[in-house]
Order: sequence, then structure tokens, then C-alpha cells
Amino acid sequence: MGTAGLLGIAVWQLCRRWPWPLGFNLNFYLLQVAFALLYAVVWIVAVDGLDALRRGSLAPGLWSLPVLARQLMTGIWFYTIFAGVSYAIQTRSRLHEKETLTARVEAQAAAARLDAIRARLNPHFLFNALHTLAALVKFRPAMAEGAIERLGDMLRYTLKEDGRELVEFSEEYDFTRQYLAFEHLRYEDRLKIDIQIDEESFNFEVPPFSMQTLAENAVRHAISIRPEGGSIWIKCKCHDGRLTVTVRDDGPGGSQDNGQSYQFGLRSLRERLRSAYGHSADVRIQSAPEGFEVSFDIPSLESRVIRQEQAGAQL
Repeated sequence: MGTAGLLGIAVWQLCRRWPWPLGFNLNFYLLQVAFALLYAVVWIVAVDGLDALRRGSLAPGLWSLPVLARQLMTGIWFYTIFAGVSYAIQTRSRLHEKETLTARVEAQAAAARLDAIRARLNPHFLFNALHTLAALVKFRPAMAEGAIERLGDMLRYTLKEDGRELVEFSEEYDFTRQYLAFEHLRYEDRLKIDIQIDEESFNFEVPPFSMQTLAENAVRHAISIRPEGGSIWIKCKCHDGRLTVTVRDDGPGGSQDNGQSYQFGLRSLRERLRSAYGHSADVRIQSAPEGFEVSFDIPSLESRVIRQEQAGAQL
């Protein structure tokens, strides 16, 4: 058995040199038969040679046909075991490498999608902000200077974001308040805002432009389209270690799905939430004639860290 084990090292190297083919390959199987016979012959010579050295001579009847046949079959059996174990380990390693590569490719693809989303979010926000600024310059030039200052403050946030997957809730909350104040310069009393924030909300992290995107969609698709304007309610509530952010308006809820920018905002938010929190976070939409409501629910930062550690352990 010791001699067979030592020769098994050579079998391991042979299996690495000639890996198991993906499809049927007759030459490979013929080569394995040749290796098995060679292994058996070398093993027989080694065992009988060591036995002869120990005894001082060959054992009687050692070279008889039945004994040689039995030893040959035993050697082939040993080779089959060592080769089978070697190929099983190699196959498992190849599968693990393939899974790791697939996971890495998926992660890179997700990162590329998020980068594309970020690249669209900033121009999208800036375009809408400039549209508001143009309206102020034309109809309320006295307010345009203050609006430009607020726009500058908001642009600092967009530059500070710099590709971060998550930001502190306080940063996103301040940015959303600045955006709504910016829009209030244009709509004045037509835009009514009610914000309710739990103190525990400031212990969470959220994707950048998450709350602001929902507020912007509400302004564009519920306030600006009606001469009388409307109301927006923003509520952030914490319960059982989770944060729920809800943005509701009293606009014509049934018509919201028609805007491409609206769909892009919700789609991008859903992708960014899934990237950061997996399936433990999602976007919920409720549309009714009396208004439209969008909310997202996210776990605490500790839950996200645990999920990342589990994903890393699987890789």
C-alpha cells in the first residue's frame, strides 16, 4: 500500500498533465488504459523487488501466471482509485473556478450597469434643474439669483457622490430638502410639502438620489402638470431595524406610467437597491385616481454587512 501511495503522486501529476476532456475523446481513454498498465507493471516490479531485497531472493511461485494476473489487476485497481480521486478533485476545482469567474463577471456587469445609471442620473437631474431655472429667469427673474445659489449647493452633492453605492441618510435628506426648496421658488404656493422623519432614520445609509428621485418624479408628474399644483408627503419611518421611505402625491396617479423619465427613475432606484441590499430591499408602487405613492424598504447597515460577508464566504 505504501508503494502504491508513492506511485499515486505520479498519477496525480499525469492527471494534471492530461486533464479530463469535456467531451468523448477515444485517445484520452486509450492513454488512460496505457497508464494503468504501466502503473501496474511498475508497482509489481517495485513490490516484488522490495520483497526480494527483504528475503534475499524471490518468493517461490511469484512469477506464476495466476499471481502475476492478480497483481496486475490489483495495480490497475490502485491506478483507477488514484486517477479517479485526482480527476474528481480537479473537476471540483474547475467548477469552483468557473463559479468564481461567473460571480466576478456578474459583479462587474452589475457595476457597469450602476455606472451607466449614475452617468444618466446626474445629467437627468441637471436637465430638470436647468429647466426650472430657465422658467424662473423668464417669469420670476428676481428669484433666479437665489435659485442659482441653491443649484450650486445641489451640484456639490452630485460631485461629492462620486460613484458611492450608499451615502448617509442625512446627506440624501439634506439634498432632497434643497431640491424641494429649489422647486418651491418656481411653484411657490402651488407646491405644498409635508415631511415626517424618524430620528432613527439618520442611522441608516441609502443610495444617492433615492429620496430625491421620488420627490423629483412627484414634482414633475403631479405638481407641474396642474395649474393648481398639489401636495407631496414624504415620510421616513423605522421599525424592527428597517427604514421605510415613502413619497406620496395627490396628482393623477393613473397617468404616471406614461413618462419615460419616471420609469427610468424607478427602474434605476430598484437596481441600485438590489445591488446594495439584494432581495431584502425593493420598491413598492401604489397608484390610484387620488394620488400616487412610491416607497422603498431597506435593512440596517449591520444586515447589509452580514449579507456581504455571507456572499464572500460563498465565493
